[in-house]
Amino acid sequence: MNRQLGALLTAEALSMLGSRITFVAVPWLVLTTQDSALLAGLAGLAEMLPYVLAGLIGGPIVDRVGPRPTAVAADTASVLAVAGIPLLAYCDSVSLGVLLALIALAGALRGFGDAAKRALLPRTLAAAGVSTERGTALYDGICRASTLVGLPLAGVLIAAFGPAPVLLFDALSFAASALIIGILVRVGHADAAALAESEHQGYTAALRDGFRYVRSDRLILGVMSMLFATNMFDQAFATVFVPVWVRESPHGPAALGVIGTAFGLGAVAGNILYTVMAPRLSRRLTVGVCFFLGGPAQLLALALTDRMWTVLVTAALAGALMSTVNPILMASVYRRIPTHLHGRVISVLIAVSWAGIPFGGVIGGWATDRLGLQNAALVAALGYLAVTMAPFLFPAWRELDARTRSESTRAVVAA
Repeated sequence: MNRQLGALLTAEALSMLGSRITFVAVPWLVLTTQDSALLAGLAGLAEMLPYVLAGLIGGPIVDRVGPRPTAVAADTASVLAVAGIPLLAYCDSVSLGVLLALIALAGALRGFGDAAKRALLPRTLAAAGVSTERGTALYDGICRASTLVGLPLAGVLIAAFGPAPVLLFDALSFAASALIIGILVRVGHADAAALAESEHQGYTAALRDGFRYVRSDRLILGVMSMLFATNMFDQAFATVFVPVWVRESPHGPAALGVIGTAFGLGAVAGNILYTVMAPRLSRRLTVGVCFFLGGPAQLLALALTDRMWTVLVTAALAGALMSTVNPILMASVYRRIPTHLHGRVISVLIAVSWAGIPFGGVIGGWATDRLGLQNAALVAALGYLAVTMAPFLFPAWRELDARTRSESTRAVVAA
């Protein structure tokens, strides 16, 4: 593997590992101190709404400055913001509002950094001579492995030390990411096309171009719309439904990580299997079937049973199925967008796709308080099933199976 690609994937693995720990620790911290599912969801909103907005407004900045320096600056600032959360948590006089404000700052900085890294990935793949399909599969595998390690580690650390101290691990992961990208990754400076364009185009016009490009592409619109809904349901599951299910069961906080471990094991296995089988599979049918079956499965498990082994088996199967989705969608999107527009277009796509996340926890918390956990999870599962019918119903999704010129050439050579 190319050294720069290996460095980027390593930095992303460390950063994601820390973020997975925070993903578990912050809602648990609020849930246990405030005794409210709604406030736990509000903590998720405080982090993810600024995350989405920062990723959106950061797109033109990434194209102008370059994804590499933007990623390094954002990760460096994130060290201080994330480290401040546990420090404030130890101060009894600090209000919940102040703590949520710092969580919001940390989310905004992570949004800038992640937007930059997503724009940096295709440039690093091109410099390494790695195909987009294989590169996005590797990237998704890193995400899955980080989930596999980070979620159980979070559960163990929270059980041992409480939720506040473990957030320092996330701060350290941002520091490591900034150092690795700053020292070892040399691609991703602002390119000539982006600089030439920015001289004649203001920030608002550049951002508007991102929206215009997205509106003109029906496949990207379809992907964005479906992910908006599924991310909302996933956020409700992860930040509200699982913590409440664990709190109401006799399994203890370590179960928070065990459920994530099962999903991560299935996802890593599924990622490996998909990497081998990808050339022989229809992208559209693979995304459709795996999303339709894997997405609602964990929600149904929480709604219909209180047995840990059933939830764990379901999580593993869901992880295996869902591991195919991101590589296919990421590769398809990267192939459709000109390189010098990656920052602004991908930022719009990610911002709208993730816009459901800030509200998922709040809606999930409200539904849990009003309907009870089982009914709330069942309603979310039915909603998930409805929206994941899209790849089977709308013609634009057939473009997932369209071959690029290079892919067609490889197919002829292979024949």
